[in-house]
Amino acid sequence: MNPVEPMTVADLIERLKSFPQDLLVGYKCCSEYVLMEADDLCVQSACEPRPDGWIQRKRPDMKEQRYLMFPGN
Repeated sequence: MNPVEPMTVADLIERLKSFPQDLLVGYKCCSEYVLMEADDLCVQSACEPRPDGWIQRKRPDMKEQRYLMFPGN
């Protein structure tokens, strides 16, 4: 198991600068807390957001969009 490399707010800001600036931001729902690491952020395709803000996983019958996705469970 690799040791956790905690991320500070300054680290997060620098990491965010490396992603396309026009992406919407989502997160995977989670019930516990964990320290975020730089590699936890990723660009991922999923469905366009619903009116209630929820984002479904990518499906062949729905329009997709790219997001900067924060970690979760």
